Amino acid sequence: MGYQLWVSRVTGYRRKGTRFSALKNIFVDNVTAKSIFEPLLCCPVNSKAEDAKKDLKIRGFDVAGVKETEDSDVMGYVVTDELTEGELGLYVKKIDAKLLISDSIPIAEIFSVLTNRNFAFVIYGNHITGIVTRADINKPPVRIYLFGIISLFEMHLNFWINHFFCSNDSWIKIISEKRLEEANKIYERRKGNNQDLSLLECTGFCDKRDILATSIEFRNEFNVSQNHFVSFVKGIEEIRNELAHSQNSITSNIEWAEFVKIVSEAEVFLTNSDNKVETMALEGNDFVDMLFPSV
Repeated sequence: MGYQLWVSRVTGYRRKGTRFSALKNIFVDNVTAKSIFEPLLCCPVNSKAEDAKKDLKIRGFDVAGVKETEDSDVMGYVVTDELTEGELGLYVKKIDAKLLISDSIPIAEIFSVLTNRNFAFVIYGNHITGIVTRADINKPPVRIYLFGIISLFEMHLNFWINHFFCSNDSWIKIISEKRLEEANKIYERRKGNNQDLSLLECTGFCDKRDILATSIEFRNEFNVSQNHFVSFVKGIEEIRNELAHSQNSITSNIEWAEFVKIVSEAEVFLTNSDNKVETMALEGNDFVDMLFPSV
């Protein structure tokens, strides 16, 4: 796979749906907090704290809203583990503006919103109606976004390996014989009638990481040290493994701040790589098209 995955090396035309910005815009425009938030369970302010705690524990809720009456607006919130005895009103916390998000906030931005807190209240119209927690990032819409990032990321790794190790597939000498043997087995098993499948596409994530980490040209191109690149790709691989194995929590083995940092860095890398790939293709293009586009 060379330029053709993103840009025609003949015409310089950028294929639809191949930019990272296109993937991100799908989620910015269509998949927001509205897709994953849960309705906010609310307790009467004059109820007993121990009763409220029991009900919240049964439902597995760590946080609940508080109202004066069923029809009134949310006046505050309580944390389940802080409730002991007495009236619930004694435990009510004020809802700070920093705890509020719109139901239209893109999923891609929710990661950073939850960096300094475990939850945020969701506003629909002028009312607090829902809550988003870190647990909600395990839902399918978020998983699909992350899977899209990781899939594009691996494609870009393939491109840069082909670009910097294009002479005689010199990357083959970098990985161990055992890893190369495994890649060849996968290649033989998968190739069938797929004439475009390459041996590189059958190598592991860790192999691609190690290959590019040895390239001074690649590291200079992206202004990254060898150690940082290796660490960064290991983080991407860890998230990918959690997604692939359908774990209940994709951050069970990763600190939240580290998870947000890895995803953010992957987004930056893909944006930069996209621009570089497209620029390289367009700079080498001198094609004059005699055909009229349909759109």
